[in-house]
Amino acid sequence: MNISLCTLFEKTHHYGVAALANSLIAAGYQGDLWVGYRGALPAWITGAAGFDAASGKLEAAPGVTLRMVALDTPVHFAYYKPTFIRELLEKHAPDVMAMAYLDPDIVMKCNWAAFSGWFTDDGISLIEDVNWAFPARHPKRLLWNRFFEPHGVVPKRELDRYYNSGFIVVPRAHMDFLDLWVHLCDLVLNQNQGTENLKVGESFDLFHSTDQDAMNFALTVYEAPLNTAGPDAMDFVPGGYYLSHAIGAIKPWHGKHIQLALRGRPPAPATKWYYRFANAPIKAYEDRDFARRRLKLKIAAAIGRIYRSA
Repeated sequence: MNISLCTLFEKTHHYGVAALANSLIAAGYQGDLWVGYRGALPAWITGAAGFDAASGKLEAAPGVTLRMVALDTPVHFAYYKPTFIRELLEKHAPDVMAMAYLDPDIVMKCNWAAFSGWFTDDGISLIEDVNWAFPARHPKRLLWNRFFEPHGVVPKRELDRYYNSGFIVVPRAHMDFLDLWVHLCDLVLNQNQGTENLKVGESFDLFHSTDQDAMNFALTVYEAPLNTAGPDAMDFVPGGYYLSHAIGAIKPWHGKHIQLALRGRPPAPATKWYYRFANAPIKAYEDRDFARRRLKLKIAAAIGRIYRSA
């Protein structure tokens, strides 16, 4: 199946893009990684020998090309995911049959052949979130029904799982799902009266995970088949072998590993997996800086073996 991959970044999340790309190269992926960005490109891109500034192309490895797409939108990139995926399918990659989006704080752990078998031209591919159990008659789902119904958006099926929006594969046959997701994001934005924050209010508020809530409601409205994996597929629980997702505000590239370990928060599996791919073959760090970071990670892991918060 002919598919392409994409991600979005701004500010320091470019370190995540480098690790994601490196993990794809290690997995044996061949093809394009479309990189939507806001702000300036980092030096590891602009200074790379294989970077063509005119086209925004970076030949990262034989057969793997990063394609930069400058974006100008005021909204948080989480809300922009469905718009970006649709733009790529319509304008930049009209020949691919599906577009896979991955957050820039994700790396791939398995080989590409094992991962790509997940995708079909008739289904949307997803991974359950860290809080995956979300019954069809959950109080928040009932509140969502009441909120969206006056807007003419009504569920057509019941779901009992809650999915993470950091990874989604949408085949060309289901591009209408992207339009629905955009529409629901707009309604959520109007409700929350803000475009810059990913998390809003508290967990009990009507919309807390914003774009992710909108996506999960859209899945009850749009009746495409769902190709799904459990929370282990993002390292949210042990036993996974597909992806590792560094959720939370503090990302692996922010460092602070020893400080966090001394507070009872040792390096998570996603942090350790990030450092496996963070600096080769794409080098986002100077060698000395990266060695220092790896040393601090090892010290933090050692602290974590004897001290954890309750």
